[in-house]
Amino acid sequence: MVNLLEGVSVLDFTHVHAGPLCTYQLALMGASVLKVESPDGGDQMRQMGRSHPPGMSPGFMGQNANKRSLAIDLKSDDGRAVIKQLIAKADVVVVNMRPGTMERLGIDYDACRELKPAIVYCAISGYGQEGPESGRPAMDHLMQGESGMFLATGTSEQPVRVGFAIVDASTAVIASSAINAALLRAQRTGEGAFLDVSMLECAMTVMGLNYYNYLATGVVNPRPGPNPLASIGSAGTWECAEGTLLVNANSFRAFTRMAQAVGRADLIDDPRFDSIQKLSINSAELRSIFGAIFETEPAAHWDRVLTDAGVPSGTLKAPPDTVEHAQLAFRKSIGSIDNVPGRTEALRFLGAGFLVDGSPTTPAESPPLLGQHSRMVLKELGYSSEAIDCFIRDKVVSCPADA
Repeated sequence: MVNLLEGVSVLDFTHVHAGPLCTYQLALMGASVLKVESPDGGDQMRQMGRSHPPGMSPGFMGQNANKRSLAIDLKSDDGRAVIKQLIAKADVVVVNMRPGTMERLGIDYDACRELKPAIVYCAISGYGQEGPESGRPAMDHLMQGESGMFLATGTSEQPVRVGFAIVDASTAVIASSAINAALLRAQRTGEGAFLDVSMLECAMTVMGLNYYNYLATGVVNPRPGPNPLASIGSAGTWECAEGTLLVNANSFRAFTRMAQAVGRADLIDDPRFDSIQKLSINSAELRSIFGAIFETEPAAHWDRVLTDAGVPSGTLKAPPDTVEHAQLAFRKSIGSIDNVPGRTEALRFLGAGFLVDGSPTTPAESPPLLGQHSRMVLKELGYSSEAIDCFIRDKVVSCPADA
């Protein structure tokens, strides 16, 4: 297991996607992550999509391996007393409840800092913790629209949502990066941090070039057509005899290599295409020429031809194809766990997207059932079996029957 964050203790009060994915990144790096959930159903993601056994949906399992689960009533005096003990021992607290919620529960940043002065407290929200819009609810779909992302995809006639929760995911990665930086400062100086992570601002960050252009020129990028890269006729996508070919020959040098590779070196000196400007002006005509060539063979054939010629290319893949990619197998980028509750066969898990000293960042421990570690955590805090039984009887905490 990767040990970059070995010894770092994280209290995870998050739910659904952006927050749990952030703490999953930390768990994959070796942090000890305790997921704090409500006894009444826990993380909402547990119930989203097919769930077998109950409370273990694919969306939940995929971003909560390598974590422990404590199911506890944060509104009870006993529950808050337990949480305060955990905060005093923690290095990081991560929340993604609406601004004001943690204050009402008595576990906001100021309260946590009193218990642990060097605490790194990361609060994820849609618009930030303060300001005229801070109280508004935020979901990925809404934030894609609010950030202008809808207008950067689709066609000129119809703005389209990006087909996955890109704002949640980018927020998770940015938040985990901020937490790691704050941990480094805390180690060096003993000073904690309050990290106020805004989904809106994270969306703008990953949109990058769209905003750089506007801020520098005042010009908004035009809405794309159905093939956004095709402003230059040697870049874009083409349907082949089988499959779809992706090419990013977006320089004149790459165009010349592409033309030579497909047996059309004559195009290089053709007055319609003999400069980078003309590749754009006569884009449709050039695309038609290449299209007639590419439809004669499968995309995989042309991908090999272009790659061998030094032209950036690829083929359109669906998830079943991508997960079997030879490069991912070589890097062991997708891990496997055998003992996942409710499953008779191993479940595969995505890693963090990088190797550490040659080792993959994939999980080793199964995602937890709701409250699976409640007894264990309370025992670690010094509670007796009798006291824990009382907590369970009074519904302060919950755990599976056999835990």
